[in-house]
Amino acid sequence: MSAVSSPGSRIELGGLYNVRDLGGYPGVDGRVVRRNVLFRASSLHRLTDEEAWRDFGARCVVDLRYDRERSAFPLPDFIVNDTHAPLLPDHWRSDAEARKRPADEYLSLVYHEILDLGAESLREILRALASPDAYPAVFFCMAGKDRTGVLAAILLSLLGVSDEDIAADFALSGDEVVAMVDDLRLREDFEDHPMMNQPESLLRAPRGAMERFLAEVQVRHGGLPEYVRSLDIDDETVRALQSLLLEES
Repeated sequence: MSAVSSPGSRIELGGLYNVRDLGGYPGVDGRVVRRNVLFRASSLHRLTDEEAWRDFGARCVVDLRYDRERSAFPLPDFIVNDTHAPLLPDHWRSDAEARKRPADEYLSLVYHEILDLGAESLREILRALASPDAYPAVFFCMAGKDRTGVLAAILLSLLGVSDEDIAADFALSGDEVVAMVDDLRLREDFEDHPMMNQPESLLRAPRGAMERFLAEVQVRHGGLPEYVRSLDIDDETVRALQSLLLEES
């Protein structure tokens, strides 16, 4: 993991798809998001390389998956002390009529549901990440795109990263997720799998979906930082996150 990598750099972790460093983006007051401390990923249940995990050195592991996903695909024994903080309840299913809408519109609807239904988990995650003992930290769902993308957007927004950069980071998942699903169709097909039944237009993480979502959040909540305040996350917690995750450029 290079300290001079570009923002959104892909990270090698035992051959997993869609693992990225969130460092390098310009943030508040001319500071930059620290590299090599905060990562987003696809599901870590696919990791078989214990040595790669040990070298990765994550101290805080946040699993955003549903209960049914965790049960079907448990984490390897060498990943310990993970925090299960699902952003959607186990009974959640996507709305069939909503899925007929354009990809950016449908995904934005889902992301608002994550804000509504995942509030308790988001509060828990943000408070956990405000501790110096949390880093390096990694968070993940099944593909590392939607639930992971919403949490990444929240964190980057709190750090002062622009909506443009947040949407650009989101879009980086597209090719990775398509390649991953092509591979997994041979190995992980099961009923109601959250990825196997998605058209490619959704798998590709269209930038417009995140742009639309962020614009709507601005109207509904006054922006993601204001949404976070509605979770009873105080300014001290936000300042702690900024202190831990930002450095001088």
